Amino acid sequence: MKQHSISGLYPSQYIITTCRIKERFAPTAFRAALPNGKLTVAFVQKPEQHLLEQIQPGQHVQVSISPADLDRARIIAHAPNSFLP
Repeated sequence: MKQHSISGLYPSQYIITTCRIKERFAPTAFRAALPNGKLTVAFVQKPEQHLLEQIQPGQHVQVSISPADLDRARIIAHAPNSFLP
């Protein structure tokens, strides 16, 4: 039996990258800059709710993003500050 994610993509089809948090605009949503400079909306989902209190503007986070939709990203962890300028 094959496992499918909600979006229909296999987990291996997601891009894991680092982005910088610009601002929080909703309880679980942030504006963030990808390494190429493009802005995206980064969300924290229930399994990562413990990150909500720790994420501040200027911090770097690791995100999972679909190559088909770079406008939305899922925050999955904190990331080292060395990846983005």
